[in-house]
Amino acid sequence: MKLNRLIHIPLIIVFFSLNLFIGCNTSPSDFLESDQTLEIYPDYTEIIVPPNIAPMNFRIENEGDKFKVELSNTKAGKISIRTSSGVVEIPLKKWRKLLNEDKGGRFSISVFKKNKGEKWMKLKPVSNEISRDEISSYIAFRKIPASYILWNEMGIYQRSVENFEETPIMVNAVTDKNCMNCHSFNAGDPNQFLFHMRTKFGGTIILNDDSLSFLDTKNEYTRSAGVYPSWHPDGNLVAFSVNQIRQKFHSKKGNLIYVFDQYSDIVLFDIGKNTTTRPIELASDNLENLPTWSVDGNNLYYICSDPYIDTLPYNTKKYNLMTIPFEKESRKFGQADTLLNAADFGKSITFPRESPQKNIIAFIGADYGYFSIYNPEADVYFYNTETRQVSKPEINSDFTESYPSWSTNGSWLMFISKRKDGVLSQVWFSHVDENGRAGKPFVLPQKDPDFYESQLYNFNRPEFISEKVNLNPRKILSRVKKGTKSTGINEQGSVSATSGATATANPLKDEGEIYQHN
Repeated sequence: MKLNRLIHIPLIIVFFSLNLFIGCNTSPSDFLESDQTLEIYPDYTEIIVPPNIAPMNFRIENEGDKFKVELSNTKAGKISIRTSSGVVEIPLKKWRKLLNEDKGGRFSISVFKKNKGEKWMKLKPVSNEISRDEISSYIAFRKIPASYILWNEMGIYQRSVENFEETPIMVNAVTDKNCMNCHSFNAGDPNQFLFHMRTKFGGTIILNDDSLSFLDTKNEYTRSAGVYPSWHPDGNLVAFSVNQIRQKFHSKKGNLIYVFDQYSDIVLFDIGKNTTTRPIELASDNLENLPTWSVDGNNLYYICSDPYIDTLPYNTKKYNLMTIPFEKESRKFGQADTLLNAADFGKSITFPRESPQKNIIAFIGADYGYFSIYNPEADVYFYNTETRQVSKPEINSDFTESYPSWSTNGSWLMFISKRKDGVLSQVWFSHVDENGRAGKPFVLPQKDPDFYESQLYNFNRPEFISEKVNLNPRKILSRVKKGTKSTGINEQGSVSATSGATATANPLKDEGEIYQHN
């Protein structure tokens, strides 16, 4: 009796598996060719995909009672899937094999549909290119609800681009619902990472290899705590903007909020010495902001505008794209140069990021200001550092595009876009070839293809990272509970925030509300 049961169960399993295998790999033998275009959501058609991207699950939007789907490459590789709901979930192992055995080739999506009482009908297939260029394995981003003053929860998360694994790095559920922002990595290194927290647990978390610090970057000689960061490639310095940030709300329909600075400068923070330097070249009366290092660390890019004047209309504020040489040994800056003048360009420049490979600075062009996430007209542009020419890649939409970021090999541009509904931002990717041509963008794949139909979060500040960050909320909270460590000032290399002298800076007084961790 016992023996019969042991034999009986495997037979059932073998029969079921064989049935599933045959059923999933059999195309209809009798069908009609249709001139109807295949429509899928998300739109994963006529795109260039990385060979290591997660399965690009989708939903068939053409009407039908039954569907048979075939994904095939040019090497005779094939994945066959049946679905009655129209939702197509692609097995990970088969997907990886399909892409990796045909790098530089193509894969097509063929769909057969059937309505009750009718023959099978084959829709027009669609085709996608499989790039030889891999994409960075992970990305990090902040998730926050679409609110402007009050929010209940937010967090900084990391997501594998090769599968659907998403884990929190830090969430405000463990820190009394505080704010956390401006996460940054050194060229995608998960072991050199920082972000800010505010209010009760205010400070800056810095992971530097095995060292985890929690710092108060505001001291009596600096105009504010560090705000927008950029790691120097050598890993020892971080350029921070220091800002007095304000926001106002529009009464005009179609515009929501305007974020602006009453002042901003750029400072250098030495991680090893735990000191800040306020260089005179980046501490003028103008608004220096959004520092970002060149890939080789020999130049600092940033944006700059005239001093804030509260009587001027908000939409007249425009920022130029600037560069300034940096001598790594002496840590001295040279003479600043205007790469792109906003008056000539016709738009304000913000969020510049240099590609690791292609002599391109990706940036956002908007009608005014620098905080472009609320500018519906904001688009991605390319600045060629050799020809000093500007181009506009065909990756933009009628809604906000913002915050471009490059993969470590420079072949993939990541940015956020509100193109789905004009309200919520998602993460998008585009392949950029050796000539600087950008391919049709596609949204970050999700296990459930209807994910973006129901989720109510913005994805902010996406950054590529090469591997998973070895941090979690418990580890960070343990360090945060010990309190912040104070930071010092490099008096010899700093200009005073009050007198303008290069001697010892005097404490600031009566400058109004500034960006602080609390």
